[in-house]
This record gives sequence, structure tokens and C-alpha cells, in this order.
Amino acid sequence: MPKIAGDDGAKPETIAPNIPQSVFDLTTLPAKDAVAAWQEGLGSMYNIRLHRDEADEPLRIRTKAYHFDGFILGDLQVGVKQDVARSRARYARDGLDGYTLHFHSKECVASAENRSHERVQSGDLLILDQAQTSSSKLNGQDDLYMVVPRAMLAPLLKAPDEQNARIISGKSPLVALFRSHLHALHRAGAELHPEAATALNRPTLELAAAAINATVREENSVGPQMILTAEICRYIDDHAIDTDLTVDKIAAAFSMSERRLYYLMSIHGGVAAYIQKVRLRRVRAALIDPACRHRTIAEIAEGYGFTDPTNFSRAFRRTFDMSPRAVRAFASAGWQGEVSTRHGSRTIWDWMRRI
Repeated sequence: MPKIAGDDGAKPETIAPNIPQSVFDLTTLPAKDAVAAWQEGLGSMYNIRLHRDEADEPLRIRTKAYHFDGFILGDLQVGVKQDVARSRARYARDGLDGYTLHFHSKECVASAENRSHERVQSGDLLILDQAQTSSSKLNGQDDLYMVVPRAMLAPLLKAPDEQNARIISGKSPLVALFRSHLHALHRAGAELHPEAATALNRPTLELAAAAINATVREENSVGPQMILTAEICRYIDDHAIDTDLTVDKIAAAFSMSERRLYYLMSIHGGVAAYIQKVRLRRVRAALIDPACRHRTIAEIAEGYGFTDPTNFSRAFRRTFDMSPRAVRAFASAGWQGEVSTRHGSRTIWDWMRRI
């Protein structure tokens, strides 16, 4: 088994009361065991093809990650070329819904489905949407990555559903600042206490949004419109199942006019569009959940306000590029459920499934 902090039978390093840390280290394992462990870990979420000259050569792979309240931040060293892809079948099975932000130190290529591969230069920011298909060809890695749930970052983005396989030049001042911030944050991770990590959540997410949106606007800084929009999105997330969730109710909850609400939510396609997206994602999560397998698709959909089967299926396919029936079939065929480790410790892969 790979070395995981607190999961090797030996006395774990004393990291409490600091934030959770996970170390996944395959460098000392026999090649065959290392390949199996890598496939069990990253391979549970991505299709992986390793390019190795000799079957018995060591598999030099190591990642150290820290779990903040709102995101995961880690570094990754991989001493072998590999192709990594996220397919429809993968995201139908695991239900992961967020973004991974990558700073690759070595030149590589990446693409979304039905698009040609684009070159990622050292220092560039590569954004991958976990709920869309993508593929990357990696020439070994010494990278920094950040995993953020959609609910945390999407409200801060101008085009939250159009970021998959997007590459932003590392020469951009905002990207360079964001990259420098993440490196400093990762270096300090072992010493951070939960209170400090919590205080860093919002500034880090705002800086990520500024780098992705390619601008620092008033609404991306501490405060005003973007923060208010994020609060509105969280309110909708919390009340998505309410049948009486209407524009006037949401506007009243924030003591604003309906016109202002429409303006703030225009970056998400409007109030109704955002409500529908949230409900569709809840439906997808239920279709994947083994605890809901006894319920029909129609029952689950109706529970989230979709009473017309035809309109529901059309909206679901338009959002996820798969039918509800296909998502349930994929999940039933290969459910990637919770994976626990000895002594109750958690690995980076557990965090990604739970974040």
C-alpha cells in the first residue's frame, strides 16, 4: 500500500491541531504495487495510461495535500509520462462536481471533448471542470493543484460552465500572483491552524476568480456585488428543494428589488436557470447514490420540482450531455463509493469525493 500519513502502521507525524494533511507516496513501492496503487487512487476518477520504458522501473509518484475548509491544495511529482482523461462514464459514476486548477511545471497538452489539444506552457493555469470530459498528455509532473467545489467558485466566475480545458497564460500578472500565492500557501500548510486556514479561504477564492476572469473588478474584491451574488447562490442551494422558491421570495430574503436580483444573477444565465441547474445537480447526485436506487427516476425528478418527464430529460441531457437513465446505469455498473483507510485517516482521494 502507498504511504499515507497516519496509515502505515507506524507512529504518525504529529500534525494536529493543524489542518488535515495527506501524503500519497509510491516512490518506495515495487513497480507492480505502485501501478496498482496509482490506478486505485487517481484511476478511480480518471482513465490513466502510463508510458513506461521498463515494466520494473520505479514509479516515482508522490503528492502532499492540505484540506482547507473550501478547497484542497496539493503538489504532485510524477516521474513518468502519462495520459489522463475524464470521460462521461467517470463523472456519471462518481458525481464529482467542481474544478481542478493546475499549474504544470513541465510543458504538456490538454483538451476538452471534440477539441484539439492545446499546449500548456510551464507556469500556465489549466482549468478542468470535473463534470465535463477532458484529456491531458503529461510529460512527467512537478505540479501544484487546487480542487474547488463548484458551489464555492462558480458564483465568483463570469462564465462558470465555460472553463473546461481553458488555459490562461502564466505571463498574466493575475495568474502569476495567484500561482505565487498557492505556492506560499502550500509551503505554510503544515504550520497552519484551522482558524488561519478558514480566514484564507475567501481571499484565495477571490484571487482564483480574478485570475480566471482576467480582471480585478469591484465585485471580485472584498465585498460588493460578487460576494452578494455568491450569498444569493448559497441561499438558492440551501432552498433548492422548496417548491415555493420564487424570484420575489429570494429578492425579499436579501431586501432587494427583483430587477437588481435579475441583474446580479445574469452571470449565471438568470435566476430560473441557476435554480434549474442546482436542482438538476441534486437529481444527478441522487441517481448516483446507492441509497436512492429503490426510487424511480421520475420519483427523484419530481422531488426536485420536475413534473414533466420530457422537459426534465431534455434539460438533464442538455446540462450533463447524458440521459438520466445512462447516468444511473453507469453508477450501478461501477459505483466508486466511500473508501476508508485504517485508523480512520483520509486520503486525498477520499477528500475529493467528499469535498
